[in-house]
Amino acid sequence: MATNTEELRNLTPEELSKRHRDAAEELFNVRIQVATGQNSNNARIKQLRREIARILTIKKQRDIVSGS
Repeated sequence: MATNTEELRNLTPEELSKRHRDAAEELFNVRIQVATGQNSNNARIKQLRREIARILTIKKQRDIVSGS
């Protein structure tokens, strides 16, 4: 699910929203797995948080540009 910024910029708003939902859901699941000891991959949490931040940044930039 890890993507670079250019790939995210080429997505439609609907696709970005879907990616955001999917990443947030995966983040929730990974956090639960780490808390219960099923998964010890703490780095995945960091990756997902950054991906969500990238998605939200791109959405905000588009809102600002379309608002001007």
